[in-house]
Amino acid sequence: MKKNYLLILAAIFTLGACNYLDKEPDDMKTDEMVWTNKNEVYKYLTNCYAGLPLDNLHQGDPWLGCSDECDIVWYVYPSYSINLGSWEPSTAFYVKWNTYYKAIRATFVFENNIGRCTELSDDLKSRYVGEVKFLRGYYYFLLLRQYGPAVLIKEQLSNSTDFGSLPRAPFDECIDYVCLMMDEAEALLPATWVSEPSNYGRANKLTCRAVKAQARLLAASEQWNGNPMYADFKNQDGTLLASQVYDPQKWQLAADAAKAVIDLADAQGGTVGLYTAGQDVTSPTYNPYKPYYELFNNGWNKEIIWGTIDSGRPDWTYNDQPRYAWMIHCNPVNNRASAGMGGVGPTLRLVDAFYMENGYGIEDSGSGYVESGFATSDSDHITVPESQQSTETGRVKLIDQLKSLDAWGHMKGDYNMFVGREARFYASINYQHRINLTTSNDKAGRNLWSSSKNADGYGRLECYFGGTANSASNLYSYSSTGFYPQKRMVPCTWDIDNNLSGNYISIYIRYAEILLDYIEALNEVNPGSADIRTYWDQIHARAGIPSIFTTHPEIAGDKVKQREYIIRERQIELNLEGDRYYTTRRRLLSGTKDAGGETDPRKYGDGGRVWGLTTFGDYKGDPVTNGFESPEFYVRRAIETRVWKDAYYLFPIPQTEIDKSPALVQNPGWSSSD
Repeated sequence: MKKNYLLILAAIFTLGACNYLDKEPDDMKTDEMVWTNKNEVYKYLTNCYAGLPLDNLHQGDPWLGCSDECDIVWYVYPSYSINLGSWEPSTAFYVKWNTYYKAIRATFVFENNIGRCTELSDDLKSRYVGEVKFLRGYYYFLLLRQYGPAVLIKEQLSNSTDFGSLPRAPFDECIDYVCLMMDEAEALLPATWVSEPSNYGRANKLTCRAVKAQARLLAASEQWNGNPMYADFKNQDGTLLASQVYDPQKWQLAADAAKAVIDLADAQGGTVGLYTAGQDVTSPTYNPYKPYYELFNNGWNKEIIWGTIDSGRPDWTYNDQPRYAWMIHCNPVNNRASAGMGGVGPTLRLVDAFYMENGYGIEDSGSGYVESGFATSDSDHITVPESQQSTETGRVKLIDQLKSLDAWGHMKGDYNMFVGREARFYASINYQHRINLTTSNDKAGRNLWSSSKNADGYGRLECYFGGTANSASNLYSYSSTGFYPQKRMVPCTWDIDNNLSGNYISIYIRYAEILLDYIEALNEVNPGSADIRTYWDQIHARAGIPSIFTTHPEIAGDKVKQREYIIRERQIELNLEGDRYYTTRRRLLSGTKDAGGETDPRKYGDGGRVWGLTTFGDYKGDPVTNGFESPEFYVRRAIETRVWKDAYYLFPIPQTEIDKSPALVQNPGWSSSD
């Protein structure tokens, strides 16, 4: 079977120009050769997908390191400078403006020339046109999300066009165009690719509706729905680029768009929906840890609506291995120097957001949460008795069950902060004293994770100052927060020279996100709707925790209270996936002020202090004597203070574009006159 998705992957890294014909002299093809040959046409179509991002630590995107859910320790990453406020339009951080416009132009070239290929059927031509219309709209959506109002080009312009005279279009007009492209594309595409797995990663009706839902939600949110911050955001002719009139109907449009995705998914006979690893969520033996962890690691599954397939680590070309890149950056350092770089740290704000297994937040009186001290026994979800774990046979059995995701939860000796948390916490966050799931099968290999005092064959993570993951001499390969990502970390025998097995997905949109989009929008127009509980409960049932309306019945029908918990649900369910960055921006929460005090009481905000455990600093302890029970490590500590300006709600248009385009106005707060 022809693996179309592999061609899509291969093309991701080839879009260096807007024209497929820009090739080296020994590979020149005439215009006629390209558009009359079906294989060349397909290659051009594949090239149109080339601007899509990949989950290689989001190195080309600001999502992780610039949000309040994560800290990346390396100063070579642009997020480091951004968080310190050291950036301006000329610094060229995460520049996607040119990339997306090149890709948009490629879609016009394709649409205008595909009719010349007589080797393709009319049906296939229509489907291909549907794909490029979708991609055109999606690239515009990505532009709008990062930069705000775009220069809206609706046709292929000649090379003689005075591009510098083209102004930006009002934001709502841009959103309408994205939605138009999605509607036109949907009419030409199949509902899903379930019957044609070789086409996974290509546009279909479901992806069209999902992107439309995302676009409508962005337009309805406070950033673009009557935001006074943008009152003077105008073109040179006075055209207002952001409406100053709040319109509640935009929330209704967003709710309707998300519900249309759900309805189409429901019509697919169970092939689209929340991934449960084949389990019944109502069964008393249901394991909620397995589906949440596994949905990111087992290739294309029913929850993925839109994404790009990554085949792991096919060769040594760095960009051909996004999942490998994610793992090498997030895997803690051990005594084998090449095993991991370990500089990606989830913050305490994210860690604290997860619920307890009983569905209560750690701040709730009924949660049972205890922060100090250490667990005296294993979780009920650890099925190998402690007495058997003292033998090598028992330890191997335990590790096998952990890697197969049949066992999960805290273990004896874990700090109480990590005890009794919900399954999504353990599937997302790696923490001190936990057995690494990238550990070797042999005892000697497992002990590479341990200092001599802890070389007991478990391979536990040592985050304290002086531990293997936080060497006293290792300045840039440790987590500044004391936590590591567990999400998207493939349980394996870690070996830098081995390929990861299987296919992995850079997920752009999944079904759970659509459910959250729907209830978020519906809450703004009809907070008493029964649908809010119906679809929210589905997410909690998959997570293995009670309904939010069981643990917090007082929020039912209250728009403000429900909104707070919906945003928290997004923070948990979609953690480390890129959603947090844009959710806090579109809802105008990123600029929430640091309220002061010894701990950070804010639930959101990207300025002020970022919190973690004490991995370094004045209270880090002695690296020689520190260990798992050293009290210094478990002290909450502000690891850095970030700079926030309201200008940061949008990225600046690159200064090079401003300089060559007289009609192009800069984003608010970024011009020299602001």
